[in-house]
Amino acid sequence: MSRHASISRPYAPLLADMFGRERELADARDLFSSSRLVTLTGPGGVGKTSLAAAMSSTVERAFREGTRFVELGALRSSDTVAETVATNLGLSALPTMDAEEQLRRHVADRSLLLVLDNCEHVLPGCRRLVSSLLTVSSELRVLTTSREPLRIRGERVIVVRPLSVPPKDRHLTVGELRDYPAVAMLEARAKAVNDQFEITERDRSAVAELVARLDGMPLAIELAAARLRSLPVHELLDRINDRFALLNRGDLTATPHHHSLDALVQWSYDLCSPDEQLLWARLAAFSGSPALEGIRAVCGFEPLEGTKLLDSLDGLVSKSILLPELTRGEMRYRILETLRDFALERAQGSEDHARARRAHVEYYRTWATQTAKSFFGPGQVDSIQRLESDFTNIEMAFSGLLQDPGRSRDALELGSSLRFFWITGHLREGKRWLNRALATDRTESVERGNALWAAASVAALHGELPSAQRFLKEAREIARSVGDPRLAAHVATWTGQTALTSGDLEAAREAFETAYKVHVDLSDAEGRMMTLFLLGFVRSALGDHQGASDACQEAISLSESLGETWGRSYALWVLAFDAWTRQGLDVAGELAKQSLELKREFRDDLGTALVVNLLAGIALDNHDPKKAAQLLGIVEALWTLLDTETKAFGPVLASRYEAITRAAQERLGKAAFQRAYEAGRRLEPGRQMSLALGGAAAAEKGQASAVSGSDLLTPRERQVASLLAEGLSNRAIATRLVLSQRTVEVHVEHILSKLGFRSRTEAGVWAAQALQGKE
Repeated sequence: MSRHASISRPYAPLLADMFGRERELADARDLFSSSRLVTLTGPGGVGKTSLAAAMSSTVERAFREGTRFVELGALRSSDTVAETVATNLGLSALPTMDAEEQLRRHVADRSLLLVLDNCEHVLPGCRRLVSSLLTVSSELRVLTTSREPLRIRGERVIVVRPLSVPPKDRHLTVGELRDYPAVAMLEARAKAVNDQFEITERDRSAVAELVARLDGMPLAIELAAARLRSLPVHELLDRINDRFALLNRGDLTATPHHHSLDALVQWSYDLCSPDEQLLWARLAAFSGSPALEGIRAVCGFEPLEGTKLLDSLDGLVSKSILLPELTRGEMRYRILETLRDFALERAQGSEDHARARRAHVEYYRTWATQTAKSFFGPGQVDSIQRLESDFTNIEMAFSGLLQDPGRSRDALELGSSLRFFWITGHLREGKRWLNRALATDRTESVERGNALWAAASVAALHGELPSAQRFLKEAREIARSVGDPRLAAHVATWTGQTALTSGDLEAAREAFETAYKVHVDLSDAEGRMMTLFLLGFVRSALGDHQGASDACQEAISLSESLGETWGRSYALWVLAFDAWTRQGLDVAGELAKQSLELKREFRDDLGTALVVNLLAGIALDNHDPKKAAQLLGIVEALWTLLDTETKAFGPVLASRYEAITRAAQERLGKAAFQRAYEAGRRLEPGRQMSLALGGAAAAEKGQASAVSGSDLLTPRERQVASLLAEGLSNRAIATRLVLSQRTVEVHVEHILSKLGFRSRTEAGVWAAQALQGKE
């Protein structure tokens, strides 16, 4: 029989193109040489069957008797596993011998790969049979797919994760979108049912959002692609909220639980114990990847206290309902949106779910507000990173507060508590949150006053000066009405910032100096730190270089005593800027790099853009206009991401920074400037930092060649380029790399575009020299 005869999946075409699974295929031979039992685990619909079939096909020649693929999804009892496997291997039943013994004799001394697909519902039978067969043949290898491991000694477990999807915060071209396996699969499957389908510039963002909403799950993508036969992408995305009703047209030849998304998830649910089902329902209160601390706080009430909660959590991990992820040393548990929606449908309206939701709101509200109060101290980086990780959950908590008429002040407090998160690189979200909270509660209160100056800071940095001034005017009136000096001092600090933005330096200095005195009197570390480096900048702009140095040095001393680094990074930037304006280039460069080193830990995109722009000016004055142009390209990418521009920081900064661009264009010429600028703009974040922190002397020889050459290419594009150097056709490259021919064509297009070549021959000649020894 054919080794794939029993595979009946709606995503069986993945055998021809694994969309991002190439590493597993490349490692398959080594894997089976070192492990006798390999289990592919992961949630239903993630592509375990397709990967198992592709892996078995890849290594088939390593086994004298080849591979045998046995589907167990239709079984109802563990007692029938051995009989099913024996039948699939072509063994006739013998009345004098049970099936397990027959199999033991059959595999003894045979070099064979046995693939058992869908073991999760008959684990006891699979565990017993596999253990028995491995004892009689040293050459037998077993590959299983299951939502939980067999737990046999020596078992190698590989977690099959969803396909990677485009990030939400990047503006990608259609070609760049296709580099993501989830998008490549959607396009390929859509073309299979509608040969007119094409991802267009108009559809670009909708496609990216669609595959993200589907969690990058191959089965969900397959079912969605089938709908693209009759629905445009935007229409499908609009309806995807009702995914279980919409994605119900699977392959009717497949096992029943793969007919539709709903049937697949129901199959997983039925395999869980009652406690595991209850925890799954409570986890619907979360989004994304909560940490254990959060799960305990939200889900750990009767009857799931203590050990029972941990046991149920372990069970959901074992069954691949939760995907554990180690994020910066902290274990988190990802629940796919598809699985969350399933649980939510069943839990909605129950008192148990309502209790979990209340606990969820309170846990994240408390954590965020306490984090803001202690932000200027040790652990700043961890706080910002955790805000990134927990943002979707904090947003759910915020929405819960807005919906409760009695908690509108808590919503105001939560919105303003995230002020550092907003101004490091999330201005659009900050504007949306704070405007919603301010519209919900208009009562004069300290909470509203704090939300107003936080909204003013976001508006000012977003370039919306009139809005910022309006917010501050109301906040000033509230501070006077309620008699709160701390609120008044923060309003004064941001009044100084808006004066700086409008170009009124004297008014800015007066506001900062007034605010500083009150912050010191109140021992307000946040207000003092923020005011000091802004005061330093204004003094520098007014020509008071000693005053600027004094303010920034005080900020740095305060920073060191508090154990914080965020404020210090801005004080260092101001000192670097001041040194640059006085042509102290070596000092300016060193201080700017120190600032940037601190900012890279925070992912402070706004501050990073300011420092990199300064480094562009330093590079220009050091007679390196090419590096200056590359750095300006990085700045443009960051401003686009943030939806702001240099003008938002006032005429002093804007005029100096904009002059850098004009001078670099004049020295390089428009064409050369644009090439270097574009190379910088397209760099990944890690390469951005490498270029910005690299020495100016090395820019021409080292950084520029790296940016314009191999480092502009993704790892996959470098592989394709290397094969172009061998003279292979697109079809031959597709065969070599186990890709579709269309995917290879896209990679070639990207290579030619990024490197500025006009033909495959030019790219091949370049690759033969530039990539030698790199692949």
